Amino acid sequence: MQRGSVAMSKQQEYVDIYSHSNESSSGKNGKSKKKMARWKKVVLSLFSVVLILAGALFCAAWYFLGDLKIDTSFPKDDDELGIVSQTTEQADTSITNIALYGIDSRTHDDQGHADATMILSVDKKHNKLKLISILRDTQVQVEGYGKAKITTSYWWGGAPLAIKTLNQNFNMNIRDYVRVNFDQLADVVDAVGGVEIDVTAEEAAELNYHMQGLGIYGNDVTETGMVTLNGDQAVNYARIRAIGTDIARANRQQEVLLAIFEKVKNMGAADYPGFIKQMTPLVTTSLDYGEILSLAMILPNNPELETYVIPGEEENAWGGEDDGAWVWKYDLDAAGEHIHRIIYETDESSSKE
Repeated sequence: MQRGSVAMSKQQEYVDIYSHSNESSSGKNGKSKKKMARWKKVVLSLFSVVLILAGALFCAAWYFLGDLKIDTSFPKDDDELGIVSQTTEQADTSITNIALYGIDSRTHDDQGHADATMILSVDKKHNKLKLISILRDTQVQVEGYGKAKITTSYWWGGAPLAIKTLNQNFNMNIRDYVRVNFDQLADVVDAVGGVEIDVTAEEAAELNYHMQGLGIYGNDVTETGMVTLNGDQAVNYARIRAIGTDIARANRQQEVLLAIFEKVKNMGAADYPGFIKQMTPLVTTSLDYGEILSLAMILPNNPELETYVIPGEEENAWGGEDDGAWVWKYDLDAAGEHIHRIIYETDESSSKE
């Protein structure tokens, strides 16, 4: 009997332990399932919030940038754009180079010569925006046409040939552009409330003469020194050619752009939506919405803005007539190296103009 009792006790003890373990396991699984359910709800909630925010941002971007003219036919192939090779510096994705074209078309369309040809370098690495003007009378090789002024490449082939000419002659890697007609630039200036420019008496007389030639009367600049110019006045200030050299003209164009930039930078947050909505219909670009928003992320960091003119002192350029046209001549390979040093800051000897 004792042996049987002992055996029974052991069996009961075994059964009790097994039963207790089974109940505990079931309880833990129940809690795990509840925790798993809560975790799934949190994930789904976060995912829903992200989707809503993404949708809101997309709608906002579409509302503000919907009137932007995006050139979807612009080529993206390196051969078509004249990009021969890419240096280590050019492979740096924190620096993006874009061609800016100011078209001087008196017929109010976008077909004309590139009165202003600039390279805008968006440099997130050094938190800088660098604006490099290439003088419009610079003599270059234009594929299919031979020697010509760089301004003419836009007239012959639009942005694709103009960018290919920049890339081939200065060994650049430009893949996108922004274009504004000078007529449209007047609207941009008016959208920011005018720009402050230091105007001489000679410049005032010349820009007034230009406006009258375009049939714009009663809008003369009557003061000198630091003056707030409206759109028509600022554009005709930038068009002045009779005073100084082509370098002086490029400097005036940069002054207007810098003044616009300063006004935009000092806008209140509430003013940005209206300004963007006004400006986008005036611009044509090969950049898509995502690329524009990505590049614009440098603006809240208050980037430093630097300006340069090519040719500068380093190029030792000389001007003269060639085939009946007045042109700037200089070593384009050396100028290309100079531009690279400016953009990628590979050599501190790069001098700002």
